[in-house]
Amino acid sequence: MQCFEVKMELDNKGFLPARYGGNAPKEFLDTAGLPDVSPKISWESVDGAKSYALEIIDYDACYVCGKVFVHWVVGNIAKNALAENASWENKDIIQGVNSMTQGFWRIDLPESQKLANNIACSKYVGPMPPDKDHHYLVNVYALDIAKLSLSERPFFINHLHDAMRGHIIGLGRTEFLYAWCKR
Repeated sequence: MQCFEVKMELDNKGFLPARYGGNAPKEFLDTAGLPDVSPKISWESVDGAKSYALEIIDYDACYVCGKVFVHWVVGNIAKNALAENASWENKDIIQGVNSMTQGFWRIDLPESQKLANNIACSKYVGPMPPDKDHHYLVNVYALDIAKLSLSERPFFINHLHDAMRGHIIGLGRTEFLYAWCKR
């Protein structure tokens, strides 16, 4: 498996700019006040890769919410970059459900509400660490197939991993910090 470099705009201490998370000005927040402008992410091209997939996860969230928090799940990325705001503007990618959803299996909601919530949460949601600065992990997978077979729609991160199994030819990783969100 080939390893490759992943690049993001970070300050000299490794922090993601405020505009991509809960400390963003209002113009970078959705109507519910959540940060949903995704950052630019690029990586080295991998020989033999026909597509890429990406995930942004927060392990520091375990202490706060009892689980790893999924901020973004993306598949079927044709090039070795996602532009700023790709979550809203790039219609060629597929996006999985982030951890803001209330549509998971064990919750007591009608199926139609679960589905609507999962669809609404199939996008980037920026960091909003409520207790301290958090570390975030970005994994980019180089794949030997152009399109992932994801029959579940909307899909969760585990569906992405199931679809990628046996097709990963490279892995790139980077980490970033996001400042404590004191709002």
